[in-house]
Amino acid sequence: MEKKVMKNRFTKVMVAILMITLIIGVIPCKIAVMAASDESISTIVMDKPPFQYYKSGKVKNKKNQSIQLKLKSSKANQITDDENWFKKNKLSMKQYEVPNPFADTFGNLPEKIDTYYEDLIITSAFYDESYIYCTYGSDFSEGYILNIYNAKSLKKVYSFDFTKYRYSPKYVKADYDYIQQKVNWATIKDNILYVSHGHDTYAKSSKQMNAYITAIDLSDMSILWRTNALVSNSYNFTLINDVIICGYGFTAEPDYLYQIDRNNGKVLKKSLLKSAPYYIIQKGKNLYVRTYNTDYVFGIN
Repeated sequence: MEKKVMKNRFTKVMVAILMITLIIGVIPCKIAVMAASDESISTIVMDKPPFQYYKSGKVKNKKNQSIQLKLKSSKANQITDDENWFKKNKLSMKQYEVPNPFADTFGNLPEKIDTYYEDLIITSAFYDESYIYCTYGSDFSEGYILNIYNAKSLKKVYSFDFTKYRYSPKYVKADYDYIQQKVNWATIKDNILYVSHGHDTYAKSSKQMNAYITAIDLSDMSILWRTNALVSNSYNFTLINDVIICGYGFTAEPDYLYQIDRNNGKVLKKSLLKSAPYYIIQKGKNLYVRTYNTDYVFGIN
């Protein structure tokens, strides 16, 4: 985990170098070209969110239950063998590779997807059957602009500016460079955008105000609910019926798999894990959970 923090410093320096080289034309022009954007879609600048649990008056109280997860296996992994885990279990995160001049790669994004948002570079791209979700920032440690494209037409349908979600109202000043919260994952269901934000360093650095999931009503762009802090810093989350399964953990902090009520954002259940959860993927009647040092398989009852 500490390596991620150091990587952020390195990335910011490298991006400054990249900007200079783009200007003088050293980097191949294919990376520098920005795809045509749908100018008819205005970017919604989101207001500063609550940094504690919140539920709007529009949320209706519905009875909901957690999903019964039965542990099938728990095996130690080699920590760096993520790719092998995906292949062995025939899993996919449904992500695109974005252009990365540091790795000398052009990525595999569909041609109509914007690789820039104004002066920001695309930092991640993932998709489901209906939408492609792309984040943008000044370097690969950031992702506070979220553009959403129709998966078939590739037209931009939503654009969000989460600048005001980046920093908690209180934090340790010495850790300011490491507490910027970015979009980790997002999905749309029933005209509601579910989006997770978080940073990579210790929770104490942002005064325990980190790692949230927010539900946004796309009919008026208002917040329906926001979870308590410290429930979702995993790379992704998954929806199963009316439950969001996500995870939180970090060095010297408790590591849990959380079940969130999709109706109101409250925690239905939490399950202790051996280390911080990274990937949470449903395949058939199984839930695969990859953590820092352990691979889990749960049966979904």
